[in-house]
Amino acid sequence: MAAVEPVREFARRLASPPGRDPSVDTLRGLACLLVVLYHVRGGGPTDGLRLDRGNPWSYLVDSLVYLRMPLFSFLSGYVYALRPLRERWPRFAQGKARRLLVPMLVVGTAFALVRRAAGVADGGEQTPWYLWHVVPVAHFWFLEAVFWVFLLVGLADRFRLLERWTAVVPLIGLAVLADAFVPSPTNVLALRDALFLLPFFLSGVAAHRFGWRTAPRPARAAVVAAALLLALWSQLGLQGVVARVPERHDAVAALLGVTACLSLLLVRRSWRPLAVLGGFSFTVYTCHVFGTSAARLVLERVGASSVTLNVLVGLLAGIAAGVLVELVARRSAWARALVLGGRWPRRGAGGAPRPASSPAS
Repeated sequence: MAAVEPVREFARRLASPPGRDPSVDTLRGLACLLVVLYHVRGGGPTDGLRLDRGNPWSYLVDSLVYLRMPLFSFLSGYVYALRPLRERWPRFAQGKARRLLVPMLVVGTAFALVRRAAGVADGGEQTPWYLWHVVPVAHFWFLEAVFWVFLLVGLADRFRLLERWTAVVPLIGLAVLADAFVPSPTNVLALRDALFLLPFFLSGVAAHRFGWRTAPRPARAAVVAAALLLALWSQLGLQGVVARVPERHDAVAALLGVTACLSLLLVRRSWRPLAVLGGFSFTVYTCHVFGTSAARLVLERVGASSVTLNVLVGLLAGIAAGVLVELVARRSAWARALVLGGRWPRRGAGGAPRPASSPAS
């Protein structure tokens, strides 16, 4: 019976939980797909499948890079606005540290150890182990960076600085300009990446807090038109017609990310497979690389050279790895705390640990 419990848990996820917006979960699922696909392709010439930039799959990844991490950050802000700071800020900070930094340290360090054992270098050099997470480890930079964003936005909410759209919109513009022009020689503790995420997170907060989905039609039409024009400009850059738009720390890329996220939020469509995947977004993000790397090694061993086969198998393996980790981790109070960022287990009267609560979104 214990062996089928993860299957039952997965079946329960097929039904939309009460109080959740399936269209938002669908967007979270889409963000998961974009992240996994990016790491299947590889973020650099020595990562992933090492595809030529002219390959159609590689071109697709490059086209969607302006939406990938902005969408994750935008949805984090949107979900935060559903349950904003209502407690003392230190308690809020402690909860976010448990939810984000503990899994970063546990899963991220495990990933760094595996990568070190495989002889994979970081940017051409081996980062000393004692600097792991001081210098962000691979994709775990997002957990560290969004932690700082949560703290900053929570503090602003504490002093009621984000209650009017006339204050938030200029702040988003200021964050875009700061990300574009502040020098970024180092990225200690992912602080520079936090500045990259900030405008998208604030946009997500504003989208929920000020009713973006019911905003005046001219405003919505203008944002959608801007997103389409900026997307066209990015495509011209990929084709070499104009200068290529940088992936990060660029005002055009940031505005494209903000307007694209706002446009997607207007769709209000849900698709059950993506909505279910969105429910596993945390572990899919943290653990998908274990699945994508394993799939690539197996396919290389059996001599499967089809790029499309490698992409699709890697995509499925990355998703499966994240889903499986969460289903298994939820069966243990300590695993929920260490891997999922749940509450630390407490001992009951009989000495048995109490179940940890589910991690907050």
